[in-house]
Amino acid sequence: MKTFQKYFKENTPETTIDKYIKLVLKTVDPDDEVEIYYDFEEGMQKVNIKVLDRILH
Repeated sequence: MKTFQKYFKENTPETTIDKYIKLVLKTVDPDDEVEIYYDFEEGMQKVNIKVLDRILH
């Protein structure tokens, strides 16, 4: 599993955060499962992107 985590300032627009998420998604394999968590904490916004390992049969 790979994890990408980034903190943004409280006043960062959602378009900037969306651009970051799209950039990360371009770097991973489209067949991978991805979980995206967005959390608004005091004074900051946190984005956590988890790329889950694939099971090969």
